[in-house]
Amino acid sequence: MINTKYDVVILGGGPAGLAAAIAIRTKTNASVLLVDRQNKGEVRVGENCPPETVLLLKQLGVAKEFYRGGHQTCPGYASVWGRDTPGYNDFIVNPQGPAWRLNRQAFDKMLADRAELCGAQISWSTRFIDAQKHSDESEGFILRLVKKSEDKECNVQARFVIDATGSTASFAGKLDINKSVDDELFATVRFSTLAHGRGSKQIQLEAFEHGWCYHALLPAEKVVSMVVTEKKHLATLREAEFQGFNDLLQSTTLIGPSLAKLDLEQSTYHTYCIRSGVLPAAEGCNWMAIGDAVASFDPIAAQGIYKGLSHGLQAGEKVLSWFENRENSQLRFSQQVKSQYGDYQRNRSHVYHLENRWSNAHFWLNRQHLPL
Repeated sequence: MINTKYDVVILGGGPAGLAAAIAIRTKTNASVLLVDRQNKGEVRVGENCPPETVLLLKQLGVAKEFYRGGHQTCPGYASVWGRDTPGYNDFIVNPQGPAWRLNRQAFDKMLADRAELCGAQISWSTRFIDAQKHSDESEGFILRLVKKSEDKECNVQARFVIDATGSTASFAGKLDINKSVDDELFATVRFSTLAHGRGSKQIQLEAFEHGWCYHALLPAEKVVSMVVTEKKHLATLREAEFQGFNDLLQSTTLIGPSLAKLDLEQSTYHTYCIRSGVLPAAEGCNWMAIGDAVASFDPIAAQGIYKGLSHGLQAGEKVLSWFENRENSQLRFSQQVKSQYGDYQRNRSHVYHLENRWSNAHFWLNRQHLPL
């Protein structure tokens, strides 16, 4: 049951929001409510994380659970990008160890269980509707929430709000703080169960004229394949119940032969709009935004989960400073986010500039306009 007043309300139950809940409850005695519009255990997109992720999981106190979670190491990437033959990027030489392919449901459950164990309250299937500033500014905000099962609105007072709503940045939007968006892509994702066959443990990337493809084998006999392109090409991918999507993957140099070795079943298809953008301010009076809410990246960066966990840990420090009334509680987080986003833009531009086989194609021209 949702109470009427909390010290901290976290909007969003992805890695960023859950990490924030853990960090805050570990560092303070603040009452914490986390709400998320999705159902408990619902599958989320994002199944790879870099080697450095384990360092963050140790700080959150879940490293042992992570190692027991059925996740699998990833030896590296194989890609056809900027040339017609595969290239390889291995993680063997990384001092932090291998990258990881996640059982995403188990990963999310691990974080949620830890957050609840630390004393955070979680309300799944709960939508954030609106926010108004409290008449006493020091008392934060009044949030309007709706529990789907009850279909009834409730008002909750939050002395401090953390926007972890993903790329929509829903709470910041209610404050008329909107992202500066510099790119928009669409990802069509297929999740499948592996019935028969064996494939490479490497993550596979491959460019084509109108975008790029991604393919990976996951724990628990799951397979994910993705095509990232512009909106005008979605109709072709969706033709004949996504036969256009399947035909495109089968025509590729690297991913096509890999898929031919696999017998897939129970496939489901999902389409997501992906906007690269950053909020002009990451924090304000009694609120902050973290993860994709404050800065959303092109999936080519493969930084979503790591960024979310890192920001969640920083949210713990922010709330601790706020509770202790430190003068520097308006941390350097906004400047850090701005710097990180600049680094991301340069790295993304570098990756897209490596592909020059379709120099006149609209997709690649649009991605290569940023300076290196």
